[in-house]
Amino acid sequence: MRGEFGTLLPIRRLNSLALASATVLLASCGGMMEQVEMPAAPMTMATDMPPPAPAPAPLPATPPPAPMAAAPMPTPGIPARERFQVAINALQQGDAPRAAVELRAYLAEVPNSTPARNLLAQIETPIEMLYPAESFNVQLQQSETLSSLAGIYLGDVLGFYGLARYNGIENPSRVALGQTIRIPRTPATLAAQANRASMAGMQASLAPMPMPGAMPAMPPPPAAAPPPPPPVVASAPPPPARPAPPRDPWISIRENVAAGRFDAAIRDAETARVTPNGAQAIVLASAYAGNARAIQATNATEAAAQAFRAGQLYLETANRPADAIAPLELAMMLSPMDNRAVTLLATAKTRVSEGYYRDGVAAFQRQDLDGAIAAWDRALAVDPNHRNAQLNRAQAVELKQNLQRLK
Repeated sequence: MRGEFGTLLPIRRLNSLALASATVLLASCGGMMEQVEMPAAPMTMATDMPPPAPAPAPLPATPPPAPMAAAPMPTPGIPARERFQVAINALQQGDAPRAAVELRAYLAEVPNSTPARNLLAQIETPIEMLYPAESFNVQLQQSETLSSLAGIYLGDVLGFYGLARYNGIENPSRVALGQTIRIPRTPATLAAQANRASMAGMQASLAPMPMPGAMPAMPPPPAAAPPPPPPVVASAPPPPARPAPPRDPWISIRENVAAGRFDAAIRDAETARVTPNGAQAIVLASAYAGNARAIQATNATEAAAQAFRAGQLYLETANRPADAIAPLELAMMLSPMDNRAVTLLATAKTRVSEGYYRDGVAAFQRQDLDGAIAAWDRALAVDPNHRNAQLNRAQAVELKQNLQRLK
């Protein structure tokens, strides 16, 4: 046993030494782990952090999108001519989208229509490309519209919508008397402005003038006073006779004109120095015109003076420029150097041709192409150089031909 113990003892010591060495090694490892451990963060770092951001407010609910308006569609089942008028009516009310749709449908049927293309250009072309920025102002006169102004200055009665856009007018049919309208400044519009100004100046400068070479007839000498009545004894004198009222000179003037006694009617008028109103001026002008025709072969100078007076009465007092043209042409034929007759005749023709031109514009707007063409023919018969009547008549004839080809 001792031998065994003797043999075992060194083994136990070795085990004890090994255990002790392991313990020291573990202890030293533990110290090394403590040395490499990261130091704890100071407590002050928590206080340096920014406070948490507040929660964002809830966004308002987005409203549902509004339903989009349906795009206008061409009117179904109508002929091309009626479609074109629908487009014009829509533009006159300021409804450009509707007019554009109808015009495109119309051009699909009548592709060569210049009026339709011009109207569509007025809708779609930027206004700064359609007209220049420079302009001058005019005031709307009695019975004038944007369409008539477009005809006068732009040479196209269908140019009203472009003119409305140029003036910022949403509804071309709603304009007022005296309203200021801007007209694009171009050579053509300036020429039209100058023409209107000269016509207005001529009319304002014309005043009734005495008839050249004619002297008023001298009134007859007063009748001799009757002898005084013999005195009556013992009776009061009779009251003086009340003078008869003067006879209205227009009674005899009308009677003489009705009987064809034009020279007598003129003599009565000049003796009484009458101042005729509009209706009376027609009667007296017919007397001067009739007598001028009667004496032109025997007394050309007097006939020219009386023809001029007839035209003056018709134009300035009776406001019948169409009736003034014939006597004024006679006055010019008999007295070619009479500048007053030349000026008065030009004024009469301008007023007549402008009246026919406006009649044509009104007929065209009513879709009466035949009536418009006839009215512009009358305007050109009076004034063959009426530029607007020429242009609009050509446009109406082209439109009529296009519509006839569709039938």
